[in-house]
Amino acid sequence: MISVRAGDAPGAAALTEQAMFEAELAEALPQAFHLAAGLLLDRQDAEDAVQEASLRAWRRRGNRRPGTDLRPWFLAIVANQCRESRRGSWARLLRMAEPPDAVAESSDRAAIVDLRSALRRLPHRIRLVVVLRFYMDLSFEQVASVSGCSVEAAKSRTRRGLRALESALTGTEASR
Repeated sequence: MISVRAGDAPGAAALTEQAMFEAELAEALPQAFHLAAGLLLDRQDAEDAVQEASLRAWRRRGNRRPGTDLRPWFLAIVANQCRESRRGSWARLLRMAEPPDAVAESSDRAAIVDLRSALRRLPHRIRLVVVLRFYMDLSFEQVASVSGCSVEAAKSRTRRGLRALESALTGTEASR
C-alpha cells in the first residue's frame, strides 16, 4: 500500500478522494445487492448488475456532486442497471416468464412464489419504489432520491404497487 501525506505530491488529493470513494462504495454494496435482488429476483443476475453498476459508478464518479451521500446516487445507478439488464437478454426474459414449481414445499413457500410472481408483473418504476420502501426499508425521501421522482410520486407509486400486489395475491380488485 502506498502511503501519501497531504503535501507529498500533486496526486495526493486524488488518491485520498479515490480511497474515500472506494470506502463509500464498499459500504453501499450490501444495500445495492438487496435492491438488485429485489428487482431482478435472481441472485446471480443481482450480483452481475451490482458489479456492472459499480464499474459505471467508478467511471462516473466525477459526475457526483461533492459532499453528497453516495448511497442514493449509487442505488439509482443500480436500479438503472437492473432495468437495462432485464431488457437485454431474451433468455433472461424467458426465465422470468417460467411458471413457479408445481408443488410448493409449504404454504410459506407458495406465498413467496406468488409474491415474486406478482412483483415480476409490476412495471419497473412501480416495482422499484415498492422494493426500496418495503424490502430495503428506505424513507419516502430516500425512495424519491433513488428513483428520480418527487416524494409525492414515490408515495403514489407505492400505493399503486401495493394495490396491484393485493389484487394479484387475492385474485380480487383491490379497494382504492
